[in-house]
Amino acid sequence: MHKIILIIKREYLTRVRKKSFLVMTFLGPLLFVGLTFGAMYLTMSDHNEYDVLISDPAGIISFRDQASGKIFSRYPERFKDGNQIRYFFTREVLEPDSFKTSPYNLLLELDDQTINDGNCNFFFKKLPGEMVTENIRAEVEESLERTRVTDKLALDYSLYKRAKLNVNLKEINIEKLGQEDKTQAKAMVGFAFAVLIYMFIFLYGVQVMRGVIEEKTNRIIEVIISSVKPFQLMMGKVIGIGMVGLTQFLMWVILSLVVGGFAFQFLQSDVTSGAAVIQNAQLAQQGVDTVDAADLSKNEIFSFILSINWPLMIGLFIFYFIGGYLLYGSIFAAIGAAVDNETDTQQFMLPVTIPLGLSYIVSAVLISNPESPVGLFFSIFPLTSPITMMVKVAIGAQWWFVLLSMLVLIAAFLFFIWMAGKIYRVGILMYGKKASFKELWKWLRYKY
Repeated sequence: MHKIILIIKREYLTRVRKKSFLVMTFLGPLLFVGLTFGAMYLTMSDHNEYDVLISDPAGIISFRDQASGKIFSRYPERFKDGNQIRYFFTREVLEPDSFKTSPYNLLLELDDQTINDGNCNFFFKKLPGEMVTENIRAEVEESLERTRVTDKLALDYSLYKRAKLNVNLKEINIEKLGQEDKTQAKAMVGFAFAVLIYMFIFLYGVQVMRGVIEEKTNRIIEVIISSVKPFQLMMGKVIGIGMVGLTQFLMWVILSLVVGGFAFQFLQSDVTSGAAVIQNAQLAQQGVDTVDAADLSKNEIFSFILSINWPLMIGLFIFYFIGGYLLYGSIFAAIGAAVDNETDTQQFMLPVTIPLGLSYIVSAVLISNPESPVGLFFSIFPLTSPITMMVKVAIGAQWWFVLLSMLVLIAAFLFFIWMAGKIYRVGILMYGKKASFKELWKWLRYKY
């Protein structure tokens, strides 16, 4: 045991002292937060000013003022000018070349059939952000709906809005009466944990394999195993590199929370205002008075965060992270011992990557169909359970199911570590011969 600890210490300190480890530990959260919030900022925030020309030859949503001869919206509460968007109406049908030379940024073109099918052409010189597009679409949709009700159906629009009813299906688990179920949203949280496990298993499992190949190629391994047993060397290497991964992950979480907090405060006004515009537009379409959507979103997010069992999620994440890594790490170590260079690993990598790839795909499927039967098998099967099980736990797996998955993973880890140890014992000193699956089977059957 003392020798294994020494190997763990060597593997751990050798890697955490590298400049590449330090750079990626501090640069990783900055890149992650930067890409995440940067994408949100670019998507939701658009500070450009837009002059929107609405071509309405049939006068569906506009009218001509007899006194001034100018054309305005039929409905005063619609198409109000703001700091970012200004609306203009015309009866003319603009040709593309005319629009190109015009002072307008956007052109919305209605025709005789728009009132029936809702289709209208939307020309732009520069594509606006989602917030601007949604604002324009909501204004046109509300106006067209009002015209259809008043002109086609000859109904009072205010009475129509009162009679209009939008059905909202509140999903409630019969076992959890009194609270709204948010299974799909919780599945997204579980999928985020699953992606992290998938990424770290692959990243640090490959590091184990490369470390074994490097020591084997440089003949350092011959010196090392004169003092320790091959199994001790393999376990020390797998655990040591796993501790490096766990250290880096914990640092990433802490730094991401800190950097993400500052980024959210900096971009909060842009992101929440964009979300508020879109949500208020959706509420207006449903005949509901607009509210402070930013406050509503905050309350919903806060209640959703509280609905997740974070201690259970984090505890099981650590377990499946360690269990999955140790299982795959031992397999990667055996692959590294069986070959002389990284090129020869390709034939052995396919059987390893297939379960990982399938578990990722199934985890994504569980988001749209959380109760899919395929998720039950993949949550028990040890080569896929470290990833798939995080989604099942997030949506509320039963305790006996989670316990069964954990026990199967532990049993599989012990089996694979024994199998990998036998391959490692023979392959670590095997040079100049390309190993095949048939050869590996012979090594497994050797008796010592």
